[in-house]
Amino acid sequence: MLHILICDNQLLTSEGLTSILSATDGIHIAGKAKNTTELEQLIDSTKPVVIIIDPYLGDSFSTDDIKNIQKEYALANILVLSDKQDREEILELIKQGVRHYVSKKCTREEIVLAVYATSKGEQFYCKNTIQTLFENHLPDKDNDAITSLSVRESEIIQLISAGMTNKEIAEKLFLSIHTIKTHRKNIIKKLGFTFKNAADLMLYAAK
Repeated sequence: MLHILICDNQLLTSEGLTSILSATDGIHIAGKAKNTTELEQLIDSTKPVVIIIDPYLGDSFSTDDIKNIQKEYALANILVLSDKQDREEILELIKQGVRHYVSKKCTREEIVLAVYATSKGEQFYCKNTIQTLFENHLPDKDNDAITSLSVRESEIIQLISAGMTNKEIAEKLFLSIHTIKTHRKNIIKKLGFTFKNAADLMLYAAK
């Protein structure tokens, strides 16, 4: 059972996450924090595997909370869920070690995938976040091609950038290697470039 701590002072977000994740097998909402004080108390009492946090909520939470979690609670994995889609700020968090970032505009499927990936320490960025990272940083003919990425293609990007082989991806997703190769070709066609691992992906995004 994955114990999740939700850190967000927006009622609709908090309740929406609770509704989605509580209905998902293997996930338990261990607690919900509205500010830094409650966050620190609940981490100690619930020992969450995943902490979902929006670090851009004014006086409630900040990027300093992420730094503190990374320093004091190494066993907890951080999933950033935020409306904030500023490319430079996302890249700054990535440099800080955040490997899981999801927009509040993501799909139900993406948030569930993100939680599972985060619990395993696997990199995950939703389609909207990938679009933010690469928007205006692709060849002109491909600038808006990324918007056509499917959820499955976005998921495969996560696994490719985490360094997984076609065979490993196929086994994880219960698909054939041929299907994975086809997805990769479509991704390359849409993005206009290829990459081998997370370092390559972030290096390209930072251009």
